[in-house]
Amino acid sequence: MSRLADVLGRMDEKRTSRPGLGSLPHLGESAQPRQWRILGTLVIVVAMGALALTLWLRPPPVVRPAVKSPTVVAVSAPVSTPAPSITSSRERAATLIQSGLTAARQGEIDAAAAAFREASQIEPGSAEAWTNLGVVLIRSGDEARGVEALRRALRAMPDYPEAHRNLAVALDRQGRTSEAARHYRAFLARSAGDHPDRASIGARLAEMGAGRVVE
Repeated sequence: MSRLADVLGRMDEKRTSRPGLGSLPHLGESAQPRQWRILGTLVIVVAMGALALTLWLRPPPVVRPAVKSPTVVAVSAPVSTPAPSITSSRERAATLIQSGLTAARQGEIDAAAAAFREASQIEPGSAEAWTNLGVVLIRSGDEARGVEALRRALRAMPDYPEAHRNLAVALDRQGRTSEAARHYRAFLARSAGDHPDRASIGARLAEMGAGRVVE
């Protein structure tokens, strides 16, 4: 037999000496372990499919809106205008009285009357404001309102000597000597001893006493 035949014969012996290589299903190992692996794979696939189905069928989570914390809104309180104090109203009235006196000295009777009138409105209890208003009204020719202003001064302060003096002069000019004499005497009783008009008022009272006194 040739060497080639020997070689081919040995190759045939090697192919037949390795069991399982001539059949593809065996591949050199038993079929039982392979079946278990296939079964395990199927179980895993089925389990994953069931899990995926469960996740797919589960309802989506409810998203609750975030609750905002309460916000404190600062509200400005209305600004209230404080009522003018007694001191400030008196100071304002005093300033107006001084303005009125200045205007009267300069002959500005209307401006003086306006200042005194405003002072009497701000401070109705100011006998000085009412007295000065009465004087300038009489000087401007409005004797009726002037006398009324002087009476308002005496209602505010019955013992105010200047109101008595000026009212007495106004009534005396109107011929109402009896009432004028009462206010002359009230002036003398309440005015200071060094008042420059005391002498002339005393002389007028003496003159009125010698003559006929009429109302």
